Amino acid sequence: MNLMICMRGEPEQLPFLPEIAELGAGIELGSYGLVGIRSERDWEARFELHRAVRDRFQGTIAVHGPFIGMEYAHPDHLFQEVVRRRLDMTFDVAGKLKASRVVLHSGYSPEIDLFSLQDLWLERSVDFWRQEIRRWADAGVEVVLENDTERSPDLPVRLVNGVNSPSLGLCMDIGHQHMFSELDAPEWVRWMGMRLSHVHLHDNDRTGDHHWPIGRGTIDFEPFYAAMMQHVPQATLSLEVTAAMEARMHDLRELVSRFASRGQSPNPASEG
Repeated sequence: MNLMICMRGEPEQLPFLPEIAELGAGIELGSYGLVGIRSERDWEARFELHRAVRDRFQGTIAVHGPFIGMEYAHPDHLFQEVVRRRLDMTFDVAGKLKASRVVLHSGYSPEIDLFSLQDLWLERSVDFWRQEIRRWADAGVEVVLENDTERSPDLPVRLVNGVNSPSLGLCMDIGHQHMFSELDAPEWVRWMGMRLSHVHLHDNDRTGDHHWPIGRGTIDFEPFYAAMMQHVPQATLSLEVTAAMEARMHDLRELVSRFASRGQSPNPASEG
């Protein structure tokens, strides 16, 4: 099982980079979606922090791109221009950071179910990604689409199947699944199958998307881990915990120990 830890790239996080590398984990760099979108200056400031991480870390890097308002199937051509501009900026960042994977939200919104727009959303999303994924594939970057408020994996799975590109996969956010879906986490894993290549790990108690450390909320992780080992043992588990860096590192050490004891040590941190 491959492991990652999510970071924003602040200077106080840099001293942890050697241990992350020693543990054989990669790094998922984020906060473009909440901080970087506020202005061009904020975007560039975030990128400079991430470049400092890359300069000091030779392992695998993923990037979490912007997500607020990123509706790839939006019918308004003016919104489409904004979405494409943000994707261009994300593509540029991924290249400069030598990222092998980019995490984006699926573009789903609750209005799709409210107004019975599932078929239209799926058709437009497939058309969009059939064209868009080509440049990412040429650059050697995999795009994984993350669930947000989806009640089941059905639409994301049908989207990825419709595009049918090895460069477009799925990211399962277990905290979002716990918040919004009546289907349990192992069922999500089974439904996504080999399309699932990336997972966001954090905990909550269904009162909010808290991104707590593992074990603080009410998510039952043991059957989820078992499903992952059975169906997609090659997938990446990325800790997306909002806590002090030492608390995140504690969870990372626990994961390394857990999978090592099962004979599934994380792959060494390497580009690829």
